[in-house]
Amino acid sequence: MPRFLGTIFVVATSLSACAPSATRPVAESERAGRPDPRMVGSGLVGPDLLHWPMFHHDAARSGRNVVARANPPALQWTFATGGEIWSSAAIGIDGTVYVGSLDGRIYAIGSNGAFKWAYQAFGPFWSSPAVAGDGTVYASSVDKNVYALREGVPKWAVELGNCSFSSPLLAQDGTVYVGSNDRKVHAVGHDGKVRFSAPVGGGISSSPSLGADGTLYVGSDDHALMALAPGGKAVEHFKTGGPVRSSPAVGPDGTVYVGSSDGALYAIAPGGHLKWRAPTGSAIRSSPALGRDGAIYVGSGDGHLYAFNSDGTLRWAFAAGGPVDSSPAIAVDGSIYVGSGDGSLYALDARGTLKWSFKTGGGIEASPAIGPEGEIVVGSRDGTLYAFR
Repeated sequence: MPRFLGTIFVVATSLSACAPSATRPVAESERAGRPDPRMVGSGLVGPDLLHWPMFHHDAARSGRNVVARANPPALQWTFATGGEIWSSAAIGIDGTVYVGSLDGRIYAIGSNGAFKWAYQAFGPFWSSPAVAGDGTVYASSVDKNVYALREGVPKWAVELGNCSFSSPLLAQDGTVYVGSNDRKVHAVGHDGKVRFSAPVGGGISSSPSLGADGTLYVGSDDHALMALAPGGKAVEHFKTGGPVRSSPAVGPDGTVYVGSSDGALYAIAPGGHLKWRAPTGSAIRSSPALGRDGAIYVGSGDGHLYAFNSDGTLRWAFAAGGPVDSSPAIAVDGSIYVGSGDGSLYALDARGTLKWSFKTGGGIEASPAIGPEGEIVVGSRDGTLYAFR
């Protein structure tokens, strides 16, 4: 529950309660006008926003934006935090960038790279924040709390049952959905009141996604993809051959795409029936991105970014210089951006041909974000956030 004591914000925390299985987190269309900034949440399920308000862009976790990108961009600015960055950035309507760091802070950085504010929590942020249209930032931490912040000041915090590596999902009605290592998906209203806490079979590092019909999807460490009705009741589950720490992406026809630690990408039809299974050479912690032409892009621990056709056949595979746990991001021109454990950000065209790359000082587990002015923002394990424009 939210807790306040006068003007002092109180959070009880015990990092020792974090389960050992969660010590390594998930590494983790076109529109004429801009979205209405008065919207409480992301506004839409699919990729119809010019900014990047949460992990993998939208509630369906499509990983796709409407903004094209110049080729090649120039490094515009860098911003150093006090710890490694595994969190993927969120970008507000005004271009403000929000990112978490292992130094235990959420940072707000202006579109010009200038520091705006930071909030210090009681544990590191592995997960990615989400920003609402009114500027409220939601973020979950290893300190077992999900926070609502406004200009760096906490509005509320809700204590989860254990540490959280799951990135909050912000729905149109303002509900915040987040998983925890307490084996539950929590739904919290924008007022800080818990709407439900739904049990699943294992710890959750996967970030929830939302279907057009209101069904909530999330992966868990018991090898399953879970589907929950809007009220939190489990309506189906699909078993894979390993823990599911990839975040599911929901296609326009309701097909759910998700990777598993068994090394395969799964396409699951509404109702929980397998459409196809496409193997890669190693565990998939990357979350799939959905191209406008039906392609599905996903990284693998074997060091490749894969492109699959909508029937599960391989379109191409690009060899990076290290594991690809980063989740790809797609611009409207079909360009794909993804990080690698070799420290490089790669830009590919829709045929899988390298357009350019940029080397950072550490591995890139975070997913790139594409902002409203076409900027590309990504964090590195060297503790630095990089913005290209």
